[in-house]
This record gives sequence, structure tokens and C-alpha cells, in this order.
Amino acid sequence: MKVIQKTEHLLELKNGLDLIVFLSVFFFGFALPSLSFLLFIPSTIVGTGVERFSCKKVERTIATCELSKSSIMGLAKGTSTFFEGVKGTRVEKITDTDMEEVFLVTNKGDLPLPSLIGEDVNLFNKYIQTAVGEFVVEKDNRLLNFQTMLVLLAFQPFNVVIIYLILYFAIIETYIFDKNVNTLIIKRRGILVNEVAERSLDEISEVELETTRDSDGDELYEVRLLMNGGDRLSLGNISNQKEQLKIADWIRSYLDGRSHADRDTSDPGDRPA
Repeated sequence: MKVIQKTEHLLELKNGLDLIVFLSVFFFGFALPSLSFLLFIPSTIVGTGVERFSCKKVERTIATCELSKSSIMGLAKGTSTFFEGVKGTRVEKITDTDMEEVFLVTNKGDLPLPSLIGEDVNLFNKYIQTAVGEFVVEKDNRLLNFQTMLVLLAFQPFNVVIIYLILYFAIIETYIFDKNVNTLIIKRRGILVNEVAERSLDEISEVELETTRDSDGDELYEVRLLMNGGDRLSLGNISNQKEQLKIADWIRSYLDGRSHADRDTSDPGDRPA
């Protein structure tokens, strides 16, 4: 686990293998025996993600919209495009084809928007004319591309090992302690996972460090948040006791409203778990 950001009002921790490390393991463990498959990896992993088109009404028949795209199987945030003064859509047939191109009609002119197709266009026009609130359309092509990868892996050596590495290492957990909104935000992102949960900081009664053992009998050190309801939130475990003690201390000092300098400055490795 590493600290991404640490201020008086915000503490952000990330748990999981760094993307660069993951890609390095993936490349060197698979490149030599499966060079042909690696040629398919960049376009499948890097270019695959979730495309989200969302709008909010600013007037009765006018909306502000955003088109956001993620990449690297949804793990990385991509581009965002904003559209102001949206009043509807216009569909134009592409010459000499059966395909159609969709344009957003805005105060500044018509802008192409390939994310809206078919029934989505009709739903969007109804939203502009009659509905209130928010309009959202998402296109998630990660599962389809992941299934394609699995089919190709079936014909590659060491396919079981690679599938395990993808599923196990490509999940990143982020914990954001935010005093401004008194909330702990927990994000889990991976190839097939995109989850967000929230808990109140007031629910956290204690930060504890537990010692566990893996299947080989080696000791692991797990930071847990003890909640008022009796449940425990695990922030992951590693074999480095000193590092986990440091993380636990940072969380305690943050929740106590004190800086890390105000706490015991002795070496965390010298204190009992």
C-alpha cells in the first residue's frame, strides 16, 4: 500500500500492484513464448474501457453534457469532452452506405457524437423535450474484449498462469479519507470490477494491525478499520510489518486530527503490533 496524497483534510491510500509493474510482469513472463499474442495486447488492453455519455438539464429543453472515456481495460481515466447548450440530436445518413451519423444540436452548432446510436437517440430526444434530472448512456466493451483474450489464451502456452496474473494483479483498491465531507470512499477497479462504496468517518472506532499467515505459514500484517457496527474493513496485507505500522499510524493521526509529527516519533518497527 502507498500513500498517494496526505494533507490536513485528505488522506488517500492505494493498494495493489502498480500498473507499470503489472505490465512488466505480464510482458517478460509471456513475451518470449507468445510473441504473436503480444501483438494483440496493446489494442485490446490499452484501447478498451468504458465510454459514458451523461447530461444534466440547465433549462427546460437545454442540457449540459459530458462524454468521458476510460482506457487500459477501465483502469485508467481517459478523455472528457463537454457539450454546452445541447438542444437535441440530428441524424444524417452517410453517403453510399446504410450507416447513419449522429450529431448533437447545440447553441454553437452541430457536433458529431458516435456514442449515441439507435434507440439511444430516441431516448435522448425524449429526455430533452420532456424529462428532468440526468440522462446517462454507457458502453462497456471490457467483457467482450476480455472474452476474446481468453479465447486466444486457450491456444497459448502458460495460459493458466497468465489468466491468474490478470485476474489477481489487475485489481487496484483506493481508500480516500476526506474530512471535508466526513467520508471514507473505497474504490475497487479492475478488468471486470468497478465498485465505489462510502462510509462515514464517524463509523470508524479503531485502527488495528492484525497478524495473519499465508498458505505457506509466512506472517502477513493486515491493517483493519474497526467500525461501530462491529464489522472490520481490511485495507490489505503485506509481509512488511514496519510499513503497515506506518500506514496504521498515519490513519490514526489523521482521524485524531493531529499531524504525524505530533505522534510518537520512535521507529514503528520497535513498537509491538
